[in-house]
This record gives sequence, structure tokens and C-alpha cells, in this order.
Amino acid sequence: MPRSVFFSFHYQRDVMRVQVIKNHHITKGSYTTAGFFDGSLEEKAKKEGDQAVRRLIDNGLVGSSVLCVLIGQETYTRRWVDYEILKAVELGMGVFGIRIHQIKDPKTGADSAGGSPFSFLGYGTKDGKLRPMIQYKDGWQDAPYQSLITTAAAPYLQGTDKPVLSSLFSIYDWVDNDGYNNFGKWVEAAARQAGR
Repeated sequence: MPRSVFFSFHYQRDVMRVQVIKNHHITKGSYTTAGFFDGSLEEKAKKEGDQAVRRLIDNGLVGSSVLCVLIGQETYTRRWVDYEILKAVELGMGVFGIRIHQIKDPKTGADSAGGSPFSFLGYGTKDGKLRPMIQYKDGWQDAPYQSLITTAAAPYLQGTDKPVLSSLFSIYDWVDNDGYNNFGKWVEAAARQAGR
């Protein structure tokens, strides 16, 4: 049965690489795309405000079972990627990442690897609940626009003490790990981890 997958990525830098992954399903049929925005969320935020962007993301995540973070060189620096990841955890979705820097862009070729957004996101505790946090240069801080959650919302957070998401979610490489043939397996593994 196909899963509904929400893709999170850095639009300006990686859109051509993202198309390779999004379009591979035409011959595979292993998933449906639920969240893909053909435009810059930063531009939408400038025009309509952050609340409109959050609403757009929230609506895209509803009904999706898995969030796939497409990790390019600068993805870890994108605030909307952080928001999408933390919101997916709050919703108890399956989450995983794919490194896409080796996919050749027709204009710029392959890129350099970047940091994992999962390494800069985690959860602390407050009043018996988990609070989403982001690691900045000066340390961990509460994530903006995020709610406190219980471990029941996301089973993979149970039994952890201030988990950094990099210790919880798998990251694959599209080229090195044969994403064309394994994407469906990765989606299923993330969904199972979330109990979906």
C-alpha cells in the first residue's frame, strides 16, 4: 500500500536534485506525494507572514504518514525544515533523511555534503512533557512556534533523556545506498518506527 510522504528540503539550492527523488516513483509506484511546494517558503513568509507558512506546512503534513528530509549542503540551516521536522514529530509521523548532495544538478553538478538537521534538533523536558529545542551556536534553546508534547504522541521518544533527533532517525544516501531501489523500504521503516 502506498504511503503518503511529505518532503522537506532547501528549495533554492536543491530543487533539481529533489525532482530526481520525487519523480522516481513514476516507475516505482511506492508512495504518493503529500507535501511538495513548488516555491520558496521564505518568499511566501515575506509576502504573507510566518503564520501563513506554518498553516501551509501544517495542512501538508496532515494525512501524511512519513516525513522525508532531503539533505543537501545547506538544508540544516533552513528554519522551515526545522519547523517541518519538529511538527512531524509532534504529529507522531515517521521521519527519515536522505543525503542528496551527490545527485548531479544539470547546471551545477554534484554538491558538497552538509550537516544533518537532525543533529541540531532535540527535546528537553518541562512539566513532565517534552519541549522541542534547537541547537544554536550559543547552546540549546526552545524552538519557536512549537508545542510541548507527550511521549505518547511520538513513540520513538519514549525512554529518552533530551534526545537529539540524530540518535533516533535514519539517514541514507540516495547514490551510495541505491535510493532508486530502496526508497520504498526506507519509507516503510520510518512508518514502522512511528507505529504507523
